Amino acid sequence: MSAYPSILALQRPVRRQLDQVQNRLKGLFRTPIPILNEVGGHVLATRGKKFRPTLLLLTAKLRGHLGEDAVVCATVVELVHAAALIHDDSVDRSQLRRGMPTVNGLWTDEMAIIMGDYLYAQSMSLLVDNGHNQAMSILARVVSEMSCGEALEFQHAYDLDVTETQYEELIRAKTGSLIGASTEIGAGLNGGARDLRRRKRYRQFGEKVGVAFQIVDDLFDYLSDSEATGKPVGYDLAEGKVTLPLIAALRQATGADHRRLRKLAGRKRWTAAQWSSLLALIERTGGFRYARERASALAEESRVILAGEPASTARRALDAAVDYAVQRDH
Repeated sequence: MSAYPSILALQRPVRRQLDQVQNRLKGLFRTPIPILNEVGGHVLATRGKKFRPTLLLLTAKLRGHLGEDAVVCATVVELVHAAALIHDDSVDRSQLRRGMPTVNGLWTDEMAIIMGDYLYAQSMSLLVDNGHNQAMSILARVVSEMSCGEALEFQHAYDLDVTETQYEELIRAKTGSLIGASTEIGAGLNGGARDLRRRKRYRQFGEKVGVAFQIVDDLFDYLSDSEATGKPVGYDLAEGKVTLPLIAALRQATGADHRRLRKLAGRKRWTAAQWSSLLALIERTGGFRYARERASALAEESRVILAGEPASTARRALDAAVDYAVQRDH
């Protein structure tokens, strides 16, 4: 892939606020319960790039000043994301995330459920304590959508006949909805709460970026290496996740290629030769190309939404965030 903007570069306009988010997260694990503090310390040490809080803060910054309300909402978005990932790892029985042990891997599924629930509860408490009813309403909707996304993933597991429409609804619910909530909440700050059209526009912006982001993630399961992704290549397919590269390849393959593709994709484990054959078939039938083109198309649709904003550091950073979502290599 071509060079893409680093996450640190696009975070530069909101670096101070992201540091405040991290400090707030640390404060949640100064409790009288040692096991919560221990697990919480691990969660903080293995947190990712804070892409969702970054988008929230940048969207809010389009209207100018960033206050305490933006930091609180960004913290809550990161809490909800962390809780969802912890529960997701437990459901998938994943031992690693980004090359680091998961909560269920180091402790137990029960502890993962407890920690996820704790983070969800803390996120809601933060919103209530700070009077952010609008953000509460948005996130209540999104947590429900994310749960539906998990259910759809379970429903479609190992289903080689899943359609592109069904797949996109699944990833919109599971991934796009929270990214869309981040940008919608950001658009509602700094006096934007009553601007329903703007909030809806930025919800759409975030959802499109989120779906594109997930399509690129799904390409990594086939094309990246385990050191970059922190999990074995082919792990998602082995777990029954039928994603866009394979969906497109199956739709476009004919004759012997189609039969061979279904046979290989239906396995749960592959030899090196079988995996190479599967990759070659998806490449030859255009599955990888189609997935890249779909992610790029969604990125361009999101840029149309952003196009009406006046030039600013926040606008440039959001444009870079779109590039980052579809051009990154891990």
